[in-house]
Amino acid sequence: MKRFVALVLGISLVAGGAFAQSKAVWRGNQFQVEKGAKIRLGVDSDILGKAIVALWDKLHPEAVGAVEYVNFGAAGGTDQITALQGEAPDVALVIDGEVSRNEQSLLALDAVITKAATSFAMEPFYSGANSKTIKFVPVAYDGMAFAWNKTMMEALKLDTTDKNNDGLPDAFDTWEEIFALSKKWQTNRPTYKGKPVNIVYPMCLDEIWSGYSNLTAGGWKIFPTKEADKAGFDQDGFRAGLEFIKAAADAMISVEANGVKTPGASMTWRWDDALNNETAPFFLVGTWMDVNGAETKGGYDIKFGPMPTWKGIRLTPFVKTKGWVINGFTKYPSAAHELYRILFTKDGMQTMVDNSAYIPALKAKATNTPNYRKDPNKAEMSAAFAFNYPEPTVTLPANPKKKAMDGYYGIGLNLELRAVWDGEKTPAQAQATIIDLYKKWYAENNK
Repeated sequence: MKRFVALVLGISLVAGGAFAQSKAVWRGNQFQVEKGAKIRLGVDSDILGKAIVALWDKLHPEAVGAVEYVNFGAAGGTDQITALQGEAPDVALVIDGEVSRNEQSLLALDAVITKAATSFAMEPFYSGANSKTIKFVPVAYDGMAFAWNKTMMEALKLDTTDKNNDGLPDAFDTWEEIFALSKKWQTNRPTYKGKPVNIVYPMCLDEIWSGYSNLTAGGWKIFPTKEADKAGFDQDGFRAGLEFIKAAADAMISVEANGVKTPGASMTWRWDDALNNETAPFFLVGTWMDVNGAETKGGYDIKFGPMPTWKGIRLTPFVKTKGWVINGFTKYPSAAHELYRILFTKDGMQTMVDNSAYIPALKAKATNTPNYRKDPNKAEMSAAFAFNYPEPTVTLPANPKKKAMDGYYGIGLNLELRAVWDGEKTPAQAQATIIDLYKKWYAENNK
């Protein structure tokens, strides 16, 4: 009998110890940090990792050294958590689209966190990345914003006044106005810093992630009903996007040195060149690009705003978000929650802004909004991203490991966009081909 009682007591102690580590414990203003807790933070930058560790040590002098960081890479974070389980970081920065396919490996966030998140987490990214159980809170945008070179435009005697404070010059807040400028330059090509300005906007046709915005000129959104078999290529709005590309070609927004329209095959990724070498007054900038470095080196001022409108409709680039998750296999869920809480405080957001290129994804006037005085470009980009469209995470019903967006990227869409630009196909003809290509791809992959 004594042996039985001792055995039960021993089991109870073990079970009790395991239970004590099975959930977060809220202590009124912070989560309890388990005795001897060691938390690893997964980030994609050594600078950011070191800064967050320093913030933890400052706020928790009684637990200095409890948090360390590992460079976890920029993508595939939740996949690594599923594969490595307890060997993966306890708290990690991941892409929103990775959450759903690995949610079984992620810890459900405590109600204290989720309740607070409703006041600052940006929609539709917050709801879109989570199912019924909240396991992810977005913290930063990962995408491209519309930019214009104020210094270059003023040197070219273009009006940069922005009286309505929408982030765009009043004289160029529509594509009709930008195309009119391009047509004007066909007969009177200007020069800037001793070089002819051959590009008004380096539209991208061959790289269709950044080129997605072109297709939204008619209000089109891919997978509008979140059904994998309904990409929306058959909609009038999609054809309007193709017509926008044709209008851009007719306006000759990009020409070669000899004045001939740039061939569709050459309408590739040229965004970095526009930022760093001032090849165009209007362009897109990615969150990972060093805008401040380019401005300092070149002595010019880049401004950001939403994309201009076409026939009254605003174009919408793709955007993803990155956010924090907690490893479902963590040994210290309460300490992990405390680190998670700190990351979303104003100090935590300020640490991210000051030590990375990330643009906070927060609701307007959120109380944890950081100070942008050191980097006003981030404030402008953050406002511009409010108009962007989250890249869908729809999967094929009979093959859930396959993303429907793989069809968008894999059917040769760029070749049809080139054909419209080059005048080899009408928008209607290209649309018909694209519809057939996606239907074929879907049939081959949805099994």
